[in-house]
Amino acid sequence: MTVRPFQPTDAPAWVGLTNRVLNRHTTLDAWQADETRRPPDRLHCRWVTEQDGSVVGTAALYEWAFAPPGYLHAQVLVHPAARRQGRGAALAARLLATARETGAAGLQADVSDAAPDSLRWAQARGFVHAAHRFTSELDLRTFDPGPFQPRLDRVTEQGVTITDLAGADEAALDRYLNFVADRLPDTPDLAGHPRWPLAQVRETLHLDRDPRPEWLVQALAPDGTLLGISALVHYRDMAYNEFTAVHPQARGRGLALPMKLHAIRRAQEAGLRTMRTNNHSRNAPMIAVNDRLGFVRQPGRFELHLPLR
Repeated sequence: MTVRPFQPTDAPAWVGLTNRVLNRHTTLDAWQADETRRPPDRLHCRWVTEQDGSVVGTAALYEWAFAPPGYLHAQVLVHPAARRQGRGAALAARLLATARETGAAGLQADVSDAAPDSLRWAQARGFVHAAHRFTSELDLRTFDPGPFQPRLDRVTEQGVTITDLAGADEAALDRYLNFVADRLPDTPDLAGHPRWPLAQVRETLHLDRDPRPEWLVQALAPDGTLLGISALVHYRDMAYNEFTAVHPQARGRGLALPMKLHAIRRAQEAGLRTMRTNNHSRNAPMIAVNDRLGFVRQPGRFELHLPLR
């Protein structure tokens, strides 16, 4: 059984297999556009295996901002009809050998929480459960903000203004980016991680390829102090709530939900049908906010770790 490096001509098969196994709907053009934005200095390795000239298995090993420090993200996918033939094991062996060569501290992977066979396959190779995440989705066409008006009124009574970065100067943008960088380690996803460089925050908020300052919501105290943020980015036909955070000294004042309401309104005004966000199972306060707003929980994924040293 041959495992070979990915070639550009494999791209259509790669996208097709990924969509088939992960139930996605990514177009080849969208995938290629994402490829052009991938920083060339970040490790990103790919391999494929074929059957009768067709790609039936893929593996990827790459740096990912949400992986534990020193870890690389690993992915192995095999077409359902080509499983139980050793293809996944062969791909995993190539991936693991490369990870060891790079000196990686470990591997991070994820599997669907509705795929027990995939979970057992990974656990048999030493991966252990580390976390559970799931997406929540809001139908922007039917969302009614009316019942939440009292929550907005209470924020106004505190003298807090919820606005965005439309028309803001560089100093205001810099303050926003630093706020995000400071608050990310508060989340279960990035607890214990180094503070992100501002360039990473800019990339995550799409500021250098699809800037939407009106989608960067902020809550300001009467004296102008930044109390919290809720940031949206645009992905194809949906708005994605990348991050919502409140300064520790401003928590307990009911700011997160009103900021999300403002973010929802901006997504509705853009004519989008769907808004999504990801939840870490240990982030109970934000899950409660999303549930209260009517976000519908979707099937999730287990995060798995394999220490290498």
